[in-house]
Amino acid sequence: MEPEYQFYFKNEFRPLASLSLHEIAGFTCPGGYVLPLEKPDAFALYYVARGRGVYTLAGSEFPARKGDIFAMYPGASVTCRADKKEPWTLYAASFDGADARLLLNAAKFQPTAPLRHLDDYSAKQTSSLFEALYVYRDQQIYATIQSTALLYALMSLLVKTATWDQSAMPPGWTGAVHLQKALNYIGENYSRPITVNDIADHVGLSPSRLYRIFMRQIYISPQQYLMEFRVREGLSLLEKRVGSVKEIAQAVGLDDPLYFTKLFKKLTGKSPTDYMKNLIEEDRETRSNG
Repeated sequence: MEPEYQFYFKNEFRPLASLSLHEIAGFTCPGGYVLPLEKPDAFALYYVARGRGVYTLAGSEFPARKGDIFAMYPGASVTCRADKKEPWTLYAASFDGADARLLLNAAKFQPTAPLRHLDDYSAKQTSSLFEALYVYRDQQIYATIQSTALLYALMSLLVKTATWDQSAMPPGWTGAVHLQKALNYIGENYSRPITVNDIADHVGLSPSRLYRIFMRQIYISPQQYLMEFRVREGLSLLEKRVGSVKEIAQAVGLDDPLYFTKLFKKLTGKSPTDYMKNLIEEDRETRSNG
């Protein structure tokens, strides 16, 4: 038997680099059902709305019941098994971004301690936020911004209810200062033809050390982050209709419009030209309906 889904949505593009929703779902598992996860490709939070089960991370078992919430980490070996007599109903959200690991750390989740129990008030708020994330399912930029805001609200709630001393630096903070300096540099200089070597020089690290910090903190390489950032900015310029594909490519630091088109299509599933055509068609529909 397969889980019974109350709702499910997958976001095909990550236009926001700080924190981006990948998938949102709510489902009830059959008794004894094991979710086909094994090694997730993103961070995730799973909230137990009803029932119980066992979450296994890196060989350690964590029994989970109603009101519990547990975190998943990219590439980690995981198993989620519903209880045979009282199978769980789960709300799940997977996400990624520069802020993902730091926020999970601040909310007192660790690979060695990935599960927390929420009080009744916090559990009710958490449930509402998961449901609200599904309400704003869409590939449009306004819905993506709204879902990201709700994801931050969920993280804010979990950080607020964490019990560790928030005046101290959170666990796993090593490298975060260098990471933030690199992200700031990219945000301020992406329109120039900067390279990973330029970023590493600015931060004061070797490219290999910078790579390790990026992979440990946000699970994407500096090169991938830079390319996604440029595509995201190009998407924003397309939305504003401010120039041709060639002009937009140059505006985000890429002299080759064909390379920009290749990156854009890889990340969005559409070429810049097709994306613009869809925007024009949507505008026409809006005017005709208005």
